[in-house]
Amino acid sequence: MNKTLFYRAGELEKTSSPFALVTILNTTGSASRNQGSMLVERTGAITSTIGGGALEAFARETACQAIKEKREDFSVCFTVDQEAKKGAGEVSLFIQVVKHRKESPFFGVAKEWEQKSIPFVFGFSLENTSSRFLFSSTFESVGLSDEALREHAKKSLEEGFDKRIEISGAEHFLTLPVPVTNVLLIGGGHVNQAIANLSHSLGYGFQVVETRAEYASSVLFPYAKSIVVAPTLEEGLQKVSINRFTYTVVASHTFDQQALEYLLASSTAYIGILGSRLKARMLFERISVPAAQKDRLFCPVGLDLGSETPSEIALSVLAQIMKEKNGRTGKSLRNLAKSLVVVRGGGDLATGVIMRLVNAGLPVVVLETEKPTVIRTTVSFAQAMFGGKAKVEDMLAQKCSGVEEALTVMERGIVPLLVDPQGLFLEELNPLCIVDAILAKKNLGTTIEDAPLVIALGPGFTAGKDCHVVIETKRGHSLGRVIREGEAIANSGIPGIIAGFGRERVIHSPAAGIFISDHKIGDLVTIGEVIAHVGETEVLATLDGMIRGLLNNGLSVPTGFKIADIDPRGLEADFTTVSDKAKAIGGSVLEVLDGFLAKR
Repeated sequence: MNKTLFYRAGELEKTSSPFALVTILNTTGSASRNQGSMLVERTGAITSTIGGGALEAFARETACQAIKEKREDFSVCFTVDQEAKKGAGEVSLFIQVVKHRKESPFFGVAKEWEQKSIPFVFGFSLENTSSRFLFSSTFESVGLSDEALREHAKKSLEEGFDKRIEISGAEHFLTLPVPVTNVLLIGGGHVNQAIANLSHSLGYGFQVVETRAEYASSVLFPYAKSIVVAPTLEEGLQKVSINRFTYTVVASHTFDQQALEYLLASSTAYIGILGSRLKARMLFERISVPAAQKDRLFCPVGLDLGSETPSEIALSVLAQIMKEKNGRTGKSLRNLAKSLVVVRGGGDLATGVIMRLVNAGLPVVVLETEKPTVIRTTVSFAQAMFGGKAKVEDMLAQKCSGVEEALTVMERGIVPLLVDPQGLFLEELNPLCIVDAILAKKNLGTTIEDAPLVIALGPGFTAGKDCHVVIETKRGHSLGRVIREGEAIANSGIPGIIAGFGRERVIHSPAAGIFISDHKIGDLVTIGEVIAHVGETEVLATLDGMIRGLLNNGLSVPTGFKIADIDPRGLEADFTTVSDKAKAIGGSVLEVLDGFLAKR
């Protein structure tokens, strides 16, 4: 059998044999993997992989030496060299030399959880203290006494990804050795048997629901987390665990309206129904599906790979599940860069455009200033320039150091941002399309020759001269209009009216200086309340409401600069999701780009 890292660790722990764990903490630029761990024994034997090649050879040699020297935990960096480019990337590794104690088994517990497909967190200190812990989805733990660390571990399981955290000045790394992804198989026929086997190979736990006992045995599904046999599928579904990491595949002739309604009411992320296009049409004639739920319903199921056999169909289905789970396009990596879109600017309206493009399967790289002066920070990818990462709704963005890292991050389904207000990276990126979403009310340097398709948002551009297309950004009847000749409506300087308030909503700096505020977006304020300072000058709330926009602290601003936005609707204001205006503009950009691609 192919032993997993924790299976082997449990064996070595039992015999008190030393070993080292090597974990990828971070990568920049080009790297074969962005996350992963491997186990290295004293003999040099390894279990699992961090990507192979020179990186793995380096890690193996370093770990063997560390075992020999009985070193404490430590971090080390490896520089990735490629034939065409030296220093193409860098991989940060953390190496733990495991010294066995006589207390209750640690890795033996992890081995047991892994064999039972119980998701868990393996966490360890990055402070060279040889401190590590386990926390499972069943809330059991080993070596974990800190309540704050427990809460972070619990949240990591809920979010479903590795993370680096800091508690009281000490850094910890939390990994998820068992994927939280679980596959729910409805029906125990040949195809679902093949899907079960491939799911196990991928490390995905799976459950089986059947109405026929002969198709739901442990012989057919030896690795199942649970097998349920019930008179009806709806009754069976009530006995399994379903959450947002559940991906459901239906291959049962008894699937009916009641079972579908149960699944649609659940939090399952994906419902794939096996069948031909004719069967799909007949199914939808027989079963009513609300329009809002159709995005997670797939029939026929799988990607177009020419699948025929159960094993081939299983590959097609799980490839589609991976595509949906990871928010990827499913396109050939060779051709992905040929449709690259560069968006200049990462403010709230630009973020709406970026999300529309990414959700449509287009690769996007964002160019921003080093310290953006956005105020709608909770819905702006530009915020990644301050914290390294930003999350808007369910989409992640990350600040990158160069083009290689940006393309690597993009391949992981994360929106990459580069510090490049002048567009110096454009030649290296060679995009198909550029979207100028800086919204400076004037052109800061974009030209119609910059890309095969250049789209600009708002006033300051002339379609046919500065760019190919201008998108109207002024609220009203013309919002989102595609302009192929001429300009957008000139800026009036008057903010849109909300609950009867216009100019009063937007607060400008009363003086020049450094902006500092002890308030945050989402706070309720009253007229006349001090919400910030610019230098020594107080900034007062201009009306009652909720702070919807607030400049980042520490930025230097001139007099009259926009620094805050108050929404008079108070608690009814929404500051966590992209606005209707941003979505409308994003839709227009996508319309233009789709039309352009259709003609190529």
